[in-house]
Amino acid sequence: MPSSTRPPFRPSRRSLLRGVAALGALPLLPGVVRADTSWPSRPVKFVVPFAAGGTTDILARLVAQQMSEEYGQQFIVENKAGAGGNIAAEFVAKSEPDGYTFIVGTPGTHAINQFVFKTLAYDQVKDIAPVIIIAKVPNLFSVTNSLPVKSVAELIAYAKSKPGELFYGTPGLGSTAHVSTELFKSMTGVQMTHVPYKGSAPMLTDLIAGRVHLTIDNLPASQPHADAGSIRAIAVSTATRWPLLPDLPTIAEAGAPGYDAAAWFTIGAPAKTSPEVIAKLNASVEKFIKTEDGTARLRKLGADPVGGSPDDMQRYVQSEIDKWGKVAKFAKIEPQ
Repeated sequence: MPSSTRPPFRPSRRSLLRGVAALGALPLLPGVVRADTSWPSRPVKFVVPFAAGGTTDILARLVAQQMSEEYGQQFIVENKAGAGGNIAAEFVAKSEPDGYTFIVGTPGTHAINQFVFKTLAYDQVKDIAPVIIIAKVPNLFSVTNSLPVKSVAELIAYAKSKPGELFYGTPGLGSTAHVSTELFKSMTGVQMTHVPYKGSAPMLTDLIAGRVHLTIDNLPASQPHADAGSIRAIAVSTATRWPLLPDLPTIAEAGAPGYDAAAWFTIGAPAKTSPEVIAKLNASVEKFIKTEDGTARLRKLGADPVGGSPDDMQRYVQSEIDKWGKVAKFAKIEPQ
């Protein structure tokens, strides 16, 4: 048949299906991750950089429980403590970007550690994709009951009378408790010795026992012990008083004018995680923390819900990097 009169080629349905299957088997272009339209189709892991019982762990379990209920799929909290959160952050940064591994991050894992550690095995901005800011949390300035001080001013005077003799505990090197206390030291001129732990829970155990003298740690972890009378709370770290503790002064008004520090808690994913999965998890967490019940549960823990888009989180993290970089330089923190 002459080519001019040849009928147009019409592939059979079977050949079309074979072609589609073949296309589905082709590898993705570098840097692109195929969206999992059924996400989550298996358990999702929330990696926490500190030991169980601390603020990060408490908030992670609250969100994980809600996500498990919403999706009918288990969201598991896995604690990987150590190196100021770097062990967990590196683990997540190097995990498959398949939407089943996330980090519940902190200022340490996302912003501060680069100023505290000489080397990091991950890039705090490039290797962790932002999902959402769960909440911001003030730090509670607390002392062991045997320390004869009841205010920030008394603590400053006592510390200056015993330079280097007071030990302050933190959940780890590079934690907000660490840099917050270094900021306090640099603004007041007191000399104290840092004792890092692998999380808030073991540090608070030693604070109660008097093996360390003070901490400026996250309020949700410290407040139950203060309420029980096991430790003595003397101030909050934010510029304004915490609404649920209106009688407790700020560090700024009680002895260190201009002092302001807070912790924040986020969800991050390995870079190249599907934007669709990130958007889905972002929307679910945003919905929960902005409900009346979600907000009440967070505030009961001493946290203030934030939310926002992944881009909002990225901009905030960058502003914190700028802020704590200046503090690290001002406090002369030497990377270790």
